[in-house]
Amino acid sequence: MAYGGDGVARHDGHVIFVPFTAPGEKVRVVLTEKHKTFARARLVEVVQPSPDRVAPPCPLFQSCGGCVTQHLAYPAEVRAKVAQIESALRRIGKIENPVLRPALTGTDYGYRNRITVHNRAGRMGFLGVDGHTLIDVARCLLAADDVNVKLAHLRTRPRPRPHYSIRADEVRGEAFYQSNRPLGEALQKLVTAAVPDGISSLLEGYAGTGFFTGPLAARGIRVVAIELSAAAVPAFQREAPQAELMQARFEDAFEEGVAKLGEGTSFCLINPPRGGLSPDARRLLARPLPFQGILYLSCDPPALARDLKTLAPHWTPEWFQPIDLFPRTAHVECLTLLQPSGLSPSHSPIPGAGD
Repeated sequence: MAYGGDGVARHDGHVIFVPFTAPGEKVRVVLTEKHKTFARARLVEVVQPSPDRVAPPCPLFQSCGGCVTQHLAYPAEVRAKVAQIESALRRIGKIENPVLRPALTGTDYGYRNRITVHNRAGRMGFLGVDGHTLIDVARCLLAADDVNVKLAHLRTRPRPRPHYSIRADEVRGEAFYQSNRPLGEALQKLVTAAVPDGISSLLEGYAGTGFFTGPLAARGIRVVAIELSAAAVPAFQREAPQAELMQARFEDAFEEGVAKLGEGTSFCLINPPRGGLSPDARRLLARPLPFQGILYLSCDPPALARDLKTLAPHWTPEWFQPIDLFPRTAHVECLTLLQPSGLSPSHSPIPGAGD
């Protein structure tokens, strides 16, 4: 399976991408696009199914564009995502032997505490697999029950706006929140526990609402956080009142943030958006810095691999921790610990990994 969820076949020198298929299957397809070195196809018939194929529980699967892997048993989906992370690290990042830890997983349905739906011509739901058609969705299997209750209520009212963000009660305001409710606490513990004891100060980039900042500051670590979004500020001040927040682009406030760390051992935590680090951010980090280590939480393996290749002359990855925050979709997160190049790694276990 390719990153994005398509099955990969090869025929007459072409790579063919086929959605809704599984490794090892024999299928009949119709080509829909043909390019010089690859093609895309539509699944017509599964001639010989994979042992990992299951009946998708949602009747909208393969028409709604929200999910791509409901046809797979969940353990097979996790294996595929871990393989995609490893492939990106080797192929793009040029990392020969990445150390991948067991994936952190939770429930594969009913986990989202927020969804965004579109409203058009009397229909409310998600875009279809073609990226254009609006699929009417009365209930989303990925959303938590209370979110679906709010969706059902919204569908009974006049709806003048083209888009609606439906959020659980604990998701307040318009700032970014982690959307996987069951895995939220486990993710928080995983990331904060990966910051070693003895760290006196920490620079946090893309700090959001202080989800990681609060527990780190509670350990007595002096946290200097950088976050651009004004919508995140009230939540950050509520979640991490002990920390110092700089409302700015990470690139613009980086040097000042490092200077604010002061004496003692320091660390860095970054959680950039899906596109990864900007070229300016990569240049700032691709040099010797006064950090004992850098934790990089990524939501896009190819972007992570690209960034690590740039940082490689000065920062060496010790381990990679896959985290499946978005089951049944193409997305997967990965936490990476980077050490200054030349330091010997210590392969200590991470609390919560594999739970």
